[in-house]
Amino acid sequence: MEPQLNRFFFSVFLFSIGFGIMTPSVPLFANLKLFANEWELGILGALAATPYVFGPALLGKLSDQVGRKPVIIVGLLIYVVTCIAYTMSTSLYHLALLRILEGVSFSSIWPSAEAYVADSTVAGSRSKAVCHYSIAWSSGYTVGPFLMGTVLAFFDIYSAFIASAAFLACGMLLILLLKTPKNIHEKKETLSDPNTGRGIFYIIYTMIIWGFVTLSFFFLFPAYAGSNAIIPSYIAYLVGIVGLVRTIVFVLYDKVLKTFRSATLPSGMLTLSVAMIIAWAFPSLPGFILSTMFLGLSLGLLYAYSLIYMLNKPAKGLYAGLFESSIGIGELIGPIAMGYLGFVVVPSFPYLFLSILGIISFILMLRAMRGFSQQGP
Repeated sequence: MEPQLNRFFFSVFLFSIGFGIMTPSVPLFANLKLFANEWELGILGALAATPYVFGPALLGKLSDQVGRKPVIIVGLLIYVVTCIAYTMSTSLYHLALLRILEGVSFSSIWPSAEAYVADSTVAGSRSKAVCHYSIAWSSGYTVGPFLMGTVLAFFDIYSAFIASAAFLACGMLLILLLKTPKNIHEKKETLSDPNTGRGIFYIIYTMIIWGFVTLSFFFLFPAYAGSNAIIPSYIAYLVGIVGLVRTIVFVLYDKVLKTFRSATLPSGMLTLSVAMIIAWAFPSLPGFILSTMFLGLSLGLLYAYSLIYMLNKPAKGLYAGLFESSIGIGELIGPIAMGYLGFVVVPSFPYLFLSILGIISFILMLRAMRGFSQQGP
């Protein structure tokens, strides 16, 4: 693998640490400092997804035209400013505005980063490169919450926002030093094969569910765990477990794919259901540890398979944007719906609902297996 691409992966790792710090910091800050309830946390979680529904496809297409680096750098700069602004926030309205800015930043960064990897590789080596990229961002998201938990043990949550900004700035500086990759021209695919179009539909559905569950869990779980006597630093570590297991899946993905093959997506949906039912039935530290381990396994299986599939399509920025926009749709709907259910029913109910959703999706993915077994990711 080219040294240029390895440097890019390291920069992704650095700024993903910043994102990983922010993942538990924002809901904890909203809950502990501004006393946000489940419904308000759900709204805050969804606000970042509002621009993320359409932003990634538009900005991914823009990066096809102007290059990946400028779009990534602008997104990182927005997020650095956003992290610093969190330290001055005094109301939920301030957090609402900052969450929207987060969504704009994510829309700039992730489709362009994925397309950068695709630009730097050919189809034969792309699967390995995508796995390395996935390891880079996932390990950053893993380190971030553990680092945030350590910061909370010695300092306060405002220090976590500053630490996040520092890692983001370091990642941005490394991106600035990278060369723009040459766009490798490949034979373009078409959607004339009905299996291809159907495959994209199942991938889009998978990533909608991925976003629905991920943001619902990360934004509602801190308050749910806290109500079950889990201290804030342990909550951060639990979020870190999700990233740790997800990263292990990415590291072992070649072996995982050989094992699961076309059953990768159904297996991911089934483990998702198991993770959520454990969180609902056993709301304790051991139960949450087991639940987050299963959730990390699920997220790793679903994400890696789906991203490799999409980046083997033409117009890589656009297809990466569609991939991320699908996540955005789920992230918009999930926290609002689950936050409302947790507020009007009981805080544990969203996890039961998500378990049922996982089972329904498992059945749907079983029907999709035949088409995927013919195509592969």
